[in-house]
Amino acid sequence: MVWSFATFLRWSKYWEYIIKTVVIMKYFILALSVIVFTGCSGKFTKPHEGMDNAKMRFVSIPSNNNFIHEANSKKCISSNGGQQIAVLGSKANLIRSLSRNGVPLYDSNISDSHQNEVYIPANDEFSFQFNGVGIAGILPGAVFYSWCRKIVTFTPKANGLYEALYDVIETPEGKETCDVKLFEISKNAGGEYVKSEAEDYNVVHNYCGS
Repeated sequence: MVWSFATFLRWSKYWEYIIKTVVIMKYFILALSVIVFTGCSGKFTKPHEGMDNAKMRFVSIPSNNNFIHEANSKKCISSNGGQQIAVLGSKANLIRSLSRNGVPLYDSNISDSHQNEVYIPANDEFSFQFNGVGIAGILPGAVFYSWCRKIVTFTPKANGLYEALYDVIETPEGKETCDVKLFEISKNAGGEYVKSEAEDYNVVHNYCGS
């Protein structure tokens, strides 16, 4: 079939319309995801009134997106958690949710978008869920994502300084999974800040219903 120049122009405009529609839908979905994941994380960007506070820096090593929220009351991993605390990764830049409150020993070798500092309540048990999402595979016309989630529970000290590090580790079976380590930052005898793994915290691996 031989197309006339006029027919070619008509079809070109048709495909141009389709492409524009797809692009608009892409940005609409992206904007919707931002609204969903943004929540009310501003609650943690300033000290909580009427109570003692501690400072926490959330850090993610993998180059993916991470969403941290309060753990549910059952203390088991769920896709439906409590209020959002922080966002890491490219979405953190998108929604401008990066926060700094002066937690010492900031690692400049890690991307700014993968570090977020917040205030958390002190002197009571505090539980948060670290959610990491990455690309598991790509096929023509489809992208597959995978989630890895962990809950950390501990009791922050008043005016304490903490860092929660989300990273990928290798299991004894040779498989990769995520893990979270909690560090406490304090001054040594020489007055310098040092970071050491917290002595009393618990990492939950179990999903609700499992």
